[in-house]
Amino acid sequence: MRTQQTTSQDPAARSQQFVPVEGNTETTSAEALLVAAYLVMWALLIAFIGLGWRRQSRVDARLGELEKAVGATGEARRS
Repeated sequence: MRTQQTTSQDPAARSQQFVPVEGNTETTSAEALLVAAYLVMWALLIAFIGLGWRRQSRVDARLGELEKAVGATGEARRS
């Protein structure tokens, strides 16, 4: 097996400044991607809270039904 050698062995010969890539076809800016990521995260958080709220209201309704059923059964037994 051969090991691949770098073209420049001398660290001083490397570029010391930023050189942009030529011919870049990237059209989306980093700011737009950041805003999109935050919007997605907020939407997921709101959906998570909304689903939890809905589920909790179902549990509360079911608990109310069970309390009524237990109360009605308890009153029937006392009579």
